[in-house]
Amino acid sequence: MFLAGEIGICPTAVATKVKPCTLEALPAELQVRLKTGYSSWKIQDSSSLSAKAKARWHSERPPECAGVAVGQFKTDQISYAVLLVPIEKPDAAYRLVIFTLSGDTAPGSLETADQWDNGGAANYFIRRVHIAKVFSTEWVRKLKVTAKDGVMSVEAAENEYGVDVYFRTNGQYRHEPIDY
Repeated sequence: MFLAGEIGICPTAVATKVKPCTLEALPAELQVRLKTGYSSWKIQDSSSLSAKAKARWHSERPPECAGVAVGQFKTDQISYAVLLVPIEKPDAAYRLVIFTLSGDTAPGSLETADQWDNGGAANYFIRRVHIAKVFSTEWVRKLKVTAKDGVMSVEAAENEYGVDVYFRTNGQYRHEPIDY
């Protein structure tokens, strides 16, 4: 059985054959919110990655997009993590935003999990990770992780390598470095 959420893209995008890493691959409400609040930004895609990050991304047998991850990041509802970079200078900055569907007629929530304005954004990509694969049961309790999934952010710069996991705790997103 093929589950679009398992590979990190919107089920609607699969049905309509929309290109990944475009707004059209995301839920309509999220598209509108990104167009309104982030009109000068775009989704991080492999063409914006540095050579080192692109090689690392491809080695992961990645989903379709370096800047979108789909999982249960906040509740048992589906969430979309989106790594945004400026359209004009994609390496200059990034914003990691997480949109969670409401599950009813109420609007979904859009939260900024992280932002960086000091360059090097071309070295980053994201993907979903199950919390149980990166934190022990003891650490999940200690960190008070409240969701099944986290957003893994990989920095694959020329002379640096780092992996952080963003997760929900105490009503907000926080991140911790992990060995990966």
